[in-house]
Amino acid sequence: MEAPAIEGGKPVRDTFKEYFPRISEYEKQLVLSVLESGRLASGVGTFVRRFEEEFARFLGVKYSLAVSNGTAALHTAVASLGIGVGDEVITTPFSFVATATAVLHNNAIPVFGDIELDTLNLDPETIVDKITPRTRAILVVHLAGHPAEMDEIMKIARENDLAVIEDCAQAIGSEYKGRKVGSIGDVGAFSFYQSKNMTTGEGGMVTTNDEAIYRKARLFVEHGSEERYYHTTLGWNYRMTELQAALGLGQLSRIEELNRAREEIARIYTDELESLDGDLVLLPKPRKHVKHTWHIYQVLLRLENLRVNRDRVVEAVKRENVLVLVSYPRVIYENPLFQKLDAYGRGCPWSCPYYGGKVSYKPGLSPKAELAARSVVTLPTLAGMSADDAVDTAKALKKVLLYYRK
Repeated sequence: MEAPAIEGGKPVRDTFKEYFPRISEYEKQLVLSVLESGRLASGVGTFVRRFEEEFARFLGVKYSLAVSNGTAALHTAVASLGIGVGDEVITTPFSFVATATAVLHNNAIPVFGDIELDTLNLDPETIVDKITPRTRAILVVHLAGHPAEMDEIMKIARENDLAVIEDCAQAIGSEYKGRKVGSIGDVGAFSFYQSKNMTTGEGGMVTTNDEAIYRKARLFVEHGSEERYYHTTLGWNYRMTELQAALGLGQLSRIEELNRAREEIARIYTDELESLDGDLVLLPKPRKHVKHTWHIYQVLLRLENLRVNRDRVVEAVKRENVLVLVSYPRVIYENPLFQKLDAYGRGCPWSCPYYGGKVSYKPGLSPKAELAARSVVTLPTLAGMSADDAVDTAKALKKVLLYYRK
């Protein structure tokens, strides 16, 4: 048995390699044209509106609103539905924290369901029991690029008069039964952070087919201003710059190419690791009715068959000089913010007198999500990775798992 580097063996790679987005000449020209024009801010040029129009066309929705980042997109999506003090929003506990803090930013209460272990997405069966008279929406995440089960979720929402928010931060171009995510629920939110399938460095997009939602969202990101120096409601400055939008236009023009590159990396991982599937790992298995865009490649370790825990496995793989991550090492409600039940001081919004409900985030609330958080290992599918990079990453994980096998 070949020893991993952490145990004195030779690493798979001699040196560590970083990966960065590949920016095309066309994208550089677009950004340069903005710099040369001097029209850098939102509202003084044409690129933000062009990006919004092209993104709406790409998704097949009526409205898109460019914003400063993915968290701003989520916050805006929640706010555009009028969700606020005393309201509850059901969501997944296995996601980046912004999924839940977007709810808190509107003084509402996140309520957590559980996940399906094969997709790591919110399990529709765990939603119904969480619905109360205070529930206003379901916030679903298309994790890692695999769409959630939208037919079931939309049915539950319509039967209970609930809105549906799609967190599409990791799923640009993903499809559910032929429809792109972000076009199925009432409102969608996208992120264009550097690691995403397409990037503007930072940046995000809010999408909807509802004109009223769109108008509320646009007001929200423009300081609550319908016209300059005339503010009708509380808003924020969540606007995207012309520079970001120019880069976004270029990236969007080749999103299918970018997604195919990630799909190829994922295929290599599956080919290299399938001999361990079911024994030492559980590999992702996309459902037939979805288009997966592979923002990341998530595997679950079969810890009962290993002599070490997940963190030791990850550290050992890193010592092979390849990139490996953990997304996510804990469920959202295990963070101190949620254990203290105090976001704004004096216990608000949980102890807000307008709420009146009672939420507990104790261990065991979402057992499948907690299991995933203890056992997940994330392999990158980043732009800039080659086939050889993917092979080496998979070989490093395989080497470590076989060494630590019981």
